[in-house]
Amino acid sequence: MTTYTFHYQSSAASEEMMLDHLTTVLENHRIPEEAAGRFVLIVSEAFTNAMVHGNRSDSHKTIKLTICVNDEHLTADIIDEGHGGLEQIRNRRPPTLLSEGGRGVDLMEHYASGVAFTETADGGLHVSVRVDLKTEKTR
Repeated sequence: MTTYTFHYQSSAASEEMMLDHLTTVLENHRIPEEAAGRFVLIVSEAFTNAMVHGNRSDSHKTIKLTICVNDEHLTADIIDEGHGGLEQIRNRRPPTLLSEGGRGVDLMEHYASGVAFTETADGGLHVSVRVDLKTEKTR
């Protein structure tokens, strides 16, 4: 298993940097296009939620991203420095048809092989996602 850890400030520029790092990791490991596409979508959504909802776009707060790659699956852990994120997820309402937001958790749960939400000791949200490579879900 190969593990990569990155730290980003909560800023728009960091999102582009994170996507560049993520794409490089996936390309270096020759991850199949379909699995890579799902993984990028899931991690990007979790990262955006960490930046906007967790850290409230406070550039003094960071987002930690850990990516693990092996022959069977890809995993990512996205951790913010916010407070109350787990409660927000538990109390969220389903988005309406015309809602502009509120679909991120549903997207992650649909496209990932596994998703877990926990809270850090400091109150930040820890999102763990997994995409299986050997047993791809039929979409």
